[in-house]
Amino acid sequence: MKNKLVFLLFPIFFSGCSVFESQQIKEFSMTWKVDRNQNNKGHNLVEFEFVDFPGHVIGHYSNGLIDHLEQQGKEEVIIQIEITRDIFDEVIGYSESDIAGYDGNASTFSYYGTNGDPPVSPFE
Repeated sequence: MKNKLVFLLFPIFFSGCSVFESQQIKEFSMTWKVDRNQNNKGHNLVEFEFVDFPGHVIGHYSNGLIDHLEQQGKEEVIIQIEITRDIFDEVIGYSESDIAGYDGNASTFSYYGTNGDPPVSPFE
């Protein structure tokens, strides 16, 4: 019986712990601006700012994404973000699952940051 118990516990504890995580997709309205003075591997920077959470930004270095946004011609776009939480409801990661309908590679490099000291996070 002990061998069976070890066999049953093995997949739970060594399977990447996904059993203890949850994912949620949220949509956020964001404004965007291009900074052609900053680039990574030949790709310019586009920085998004959360409309409802001013001061929180996501940046992507991607000429293709910039072209897509400029063709749409909208100052504000919708970005879907998949948020991963642990069993204590703490955010352990996030990734954009859709950026204004863009279907290419999002970027050569991306980041999340804050300008100043905003009081509330979009991920809480």
